[in-house]
Amino acid sequence: MEIFLLRLDRIGDFILGIPAYRALRQAYPHDRISVVVPSAAAELAKACPYFDEVFLFDARWFLPGEAAPARWQSAFQLIGFLRSKKIDLLLNFRYQNRMDPWVAGLSGAKRRVGFQKGFGSRFLTDRVPLPVEGTHQVDRNLRLLEVLGITATNRELEMWWDDRDERRAKEHFPRQETLPGIPQIGIHLGAATPSKRWGEEDFAALIDELEEFGGNILVFGGEQDIPFAHEVMDGLQAKVVNLVGKLSLCEMAALISQCQVFIGCDTGPTHLAAACGTPVVSLFSAANEVEVWKPWGPKVKVLTRHPECSPCRLYECKRTDGYFCMNEIKVEEVVEAVKEFLRKS
Repeated sequence: MEIFLLRLDRIGDFILGIPAYRALRQAYPHDRISVVVPSAAAELAKACPYFDEVFLFDARWFLPGEAAPARWQSAFQLIGFLRSKKIDLLLNFRYQNRMDPWVAGLSGAKRRVGFQKGFGSRFLTDRVPLPVEGTHQVDRNLRLLEVLGITATNRELEMWWDDRDERRAKEHFPRQETLPGIPQIGIHLGAATPSKRWGEEDFAALIDELEEFGGNILVFGGEQDIPFAHEVMDGLQAKVVNLVGKLSLCEMAALISQCQVFIGCDTGPTHLAAACGTPVVSLFSAANEVEVWKPWGPKVKVLTRHPECSPCRLYECKRTDGYFCMNEIKVEEVVEAVKEFLRKS
């Protein structure tokens, strides 16, 4: 049987679907399972042991500011590709946009499973009601499998890397031995949108505070975070290992797995850290529903605020009264959360 998954969203969304991919593979151990992901999640999808083939597609219909003709053109491009594959079973994990069920419904797959969202849902063979408010994204993904009679017995995350990833990552370290027993603290500076980012002065103050713990401070980020990282580290007194823009996701996972604690905003690498089993201090914006999108796992401490405008789901805060939820998360809170995890380790 030919099975296709549509996983067209961001890195964090892909990671929170891992229990569903694993359960699907366990239910169909001998069938061919392919996944369609955006380029940002391609590396993780290729490392995932539950897929036979990975296809890349950067969907444009849910991008902010994208014109309607470009959205439809993108959708029909993917529909044409899917119809060429003679699919037996297709599952579409997205539910936030009315275009999503259209794409799944017109895919030509014999069985088409997706969430009920708008008129396009009529073209699905199996329509799953939209999740109950407050349901975490991990459980929302698993809901899609219930119509196939699949119940996941393992809802834990996992992550994949190899020795080569670890060797390449450590090439960026200073040429000196690290003493045993010295804690490693990871900090990710990035965020998907300005509404989810902590301030550069707060990050700088945090790093200076953490240096007093006597450990190695590893600073992570993508290439797009390099300008922000320069702002954070300009004039910084503390010594850090600057890894911003230097690592692949699997290389990042290899290093994060060795950290005693990881600090990050609502962004893909924070979910990556939770999937590695590393204790996570999550600086969570009020732009999204915390109970739905917080990092998944038993070693997660979420620091957030709940203003009346939450969840705004905005790219950038539009308030004019000077209030910004991320500014309300104080350095002292983060330091205390880090101390708590270090005591436990």
